[in-house]
Amino acid sequence: MELDKILVALGNTGWFACIYWLEKCMKTLLCGICVMLLLLFVHRVLQKKSAVLRCYLWLLLLPAAFMGMSRLFYQRYFLYVTAYIDRYLRAWFGYLYFGVMFFFLAVFIARNVMLRRRLGQMPQIYDTCVINTLAGGASKIGVWYLRRVRIYCCDTKESPFSGGIIKPYIVVPKAAWEQLDENSRTVILSHELTHIRSGHIVLLTVMKLLTFLWWINPLVYVCQNLLREDIELACDECTIAQTGITRQGYGYVLLGMITRFRPNTNIAVASFTDKGDFRRLKRRITHIGKKCADSAGLSRQMCVGAAVTMVFVLAAFALIGATSYPRYTVLEEIYVYGEDLKLIACDTQEVRDAFWVEGRTLHVDDEAFGRFLAQEDVAGEYVYVSYGTVMKLPGMGGSGEVVMVNVADSTDTWYVSADTIENRMAEMLLKWL
Repeated sequence: MELDKILVALGNTGWFACIYWLEKCMKTLLCGICVMLLLLFVHRVLQKKSAVLRCYLWLLLLPAAFMGMSRLFYQRYFLYVTAYIDRYLRAWFGYLYFGVMFFFLAVFIARNVMLRRRLGQMPQIYDTCVINTLAGGASKIGVWYLRRVRIYCCDTKESPFSGGIIKPYIVVPKAAWEQLDENSRTVILSHELTHIRSGHIVLLTVMKLLTFLWWINPLVYVCQNLLREDIELACDECTIAQTGITRQGYGYVLLGMITRFRPNTNIAVASFTDKGDFRRLKRRITHIGKKCADSAGLSRQMCVGAAVTMVFVLAAFALIGATSYPRYTVLEEIYVYGEDLKLIACDTQEVRDAFWVEGRTLHVDDEAFGRFLAQEDVAGEYVYVSYGTVMKLPGMGGSGEVVMVNVADSTDTWYVSADTIENRMAEMLLKWL
């Protein structure tokens, strides 16, 4: 019997969690669509500007994923949006939506775990010349981070790629390392180190997680493709400026890698080539031919772009925090209902005189209770007193205590809300979900 109660409680928990999470996801999806349309417009305006500046633009999508508790959806016309979402939400929608989302996330984690295992089996290259060169112009933290980069050599014909946030790494094919001259190897390593130094791996990971959260939205994949294009264009600019290679020479290295090696398909890594997308390759070749800023100018653009974006992101998070409902609120109001469950009074002075709460226990003042009954002309044998309700959002809450109080004898009380597994799980969900 206890197992049956636990199963029922888990079923109710799953139902509530799916409804609540799905409602928040749909709200963030709507916010994300609006932000994406704005960013796509800004991206179009900045199309002829440096790709270094455009890379960090997509980080502004991140705050939209945290707008599920925004008070915006309970203001004027936006209230109709919330009502429409609530009207058509079904628990099985949530099971389907989150099932697909967690499947994508599981594949992402599994592929990265497998990649880490592969790295452990690859021979490591101890060539730190390029790393030391790039680290020379970085801050102390930047120097420490870049010197943590490990370079591995693989036997497969994959294009060079970089990844890792906490433990950054670069993987180059053995054939490229052995056949290419020293100048070409320097160009490839410089390109991949620029991905790591510029925070492109973080950007790719954040965007990948957003595609899991909003997998049903086609615009998020458009933004992801534009981000990948922008970071490659930015790295091409920086690598040419840092290594001093001619634009023609860099183009030859790029085309040589495309003809010899296949693009990497690992998740959230930056690959040197992507011959599967001719349009992107054409744009890279065209972009290489344009005159760009020198190394110092590109570094300034990188710092300014990252700094300005972070200011906007932090400001957006501060604004969202100030205009969102708290995770949960325990209501201090005391409600009194009649036997017909119609509200008699809510937190008036007379109610406060007649009842007060200590912890989770209700106390009744007999004289004040009598005056309250006479004033409200209460009929019936009992009244119901509700308090300590846990509220997550307007219209979404519960738990708390409900006490039946005998009208004729205020010492005759009975707590309606039983201490059961279902109630304890419901309260835990309301507070911490």
